[in-house]
Amino acid sequence: MNAKILTFSSQGDKTLLEYDPTTADMEEVNKAIAEYEAQTGAQPFDLATGERLEKVTREQNEVLMVHPIAGG
Repeated sequence: MNAKILTFSSQGDKTLLEYDPTTADMEEVNKAIAEYEAQTGAQPFDLATGERLEKVTREQNEVLMVHPIAGG
C-alpha cells in the first residue's frame, strides 16, 4: 500500500508525493514536507484523524497539506 502527501488549495487538489511507507526514508519524506511548507505556508494534517503533524511517521498513510486561506 502506498502512502500519499496531498495538497488542497484554491487551485485544486493534487498529489505531491507517493511512497511506500515500509521502505521509504521517512527523514526524506519529512524534509520534502518541510520544504513545501516553507515555500507555500501549507501545513500537514493526518487525513484520518484531522490532527496537525509535526513529523510524518509510517503510520500516516494520507497526509493533507492545507494552504492558508487569504483573509482567514
